[in-house]
Parts: sequence; structure tokens; C-alpha cells
Amino acid sequence: MTTLLEEIQEQSDRGAAIVAMAWVEESITAALEFFLHHEPNSWKRLFAGSGPLANLSSKIDLSRLLGLVTDTIRSDLHIIRDIRNEFAHQVAHKTQHTKIAFTTAHIKDKCLALKCVAHEEHSNPRVAFMRACAVLYSDFEMLQFFGQKASDGGHIFARVEREQ
Repeated sequence: MTTLLEEIQEQSDRGAAIVAMAWVEESITAALEFFLHHEPNSWKRLFAGSGPLANLSSKIDLSRLLGLVTDTIRSDLHIIRDIRNEFAHQVAHKTQHTKIAFTTAHIKDKCLALKCVAHEEHSNPRVAFMRACAVLYSDFEMLQFFGQKASDGGHIFARVEREQ
């Protein structure tokens, strides 16, 4: 994990967003695999190539349907995915024609609004984004370690307000 964090720190904002979210996606995929029945052919049809669960958005939503995450964490994961997508698919802001960075107003606002790290009171959007990715990655790893879904009494460790 230390090597990965060092790698992310050395990246540009664009590289950091893409690598950090890839790290989280890997842990989501592993957690889903852990909680689903082991059937390699079905897994391949659903999760590989252009399968219906091959994209990150579907994996996030399936995590919620399986009770692996709360609505709040699902929302944070989609926000992080949106930020990653913006960095991955755009080099410059659409109207301002400036390079996209964590300090770009709308990206900064999204990063600082992430509830899973809100209690840490970050003022640096890149740090908030990276901390959110680290916390969420760790949560999915812990789900596998404890072998228990959140809805079955397991815990998501990202600190957020209780859902109503």
C-alpha cells in the first residue's frame, strides 16, 4: 500500500485521479467476487469485456444492492468516479479552456463534499480525494477480511452520518 501511495503522490492530478480510482475499483471488484458464488464462466460473462457489470458504475450500484455499502458511500463512490472520468476524458475545462486540476472549482467542490472524509476537515481537494480513495479501498478490503456484509452486521469504517 505504501508503494501505491508513493506512486500516486508522484503523479499529476490527472494521473493521481485515474490511478487512485483504479485502486478503489480493484477492491470493489474483489469484494464483489468474495460475496458472490464462485462460478468463473458467469463471472466472465458479467464482469469481463462489455459485460453488464464490467463498468465501475454498475459495480458501485451492485455493491449497494448487495448491502456492501450505504447510500452515502455509494454516492461518494459515484462522485469519485465522476471526478476520475472527467480527468480521464478531458484535458481542459469545456468553457474556460484551462487545464483540469483538483483546484478547478467544480472538482474542488466535489472533493471537499465527500462525506467519507468530511470529519477530517480537508481544505486541499487533492488530499480529500486521495484520503477518500484510501478509506474506501480499505473498507472494501476489510469487508473481505471479516467476511461480513455491512447489512449483516459488518461495518463500513468510513465515518459518515447515520442514514435515516
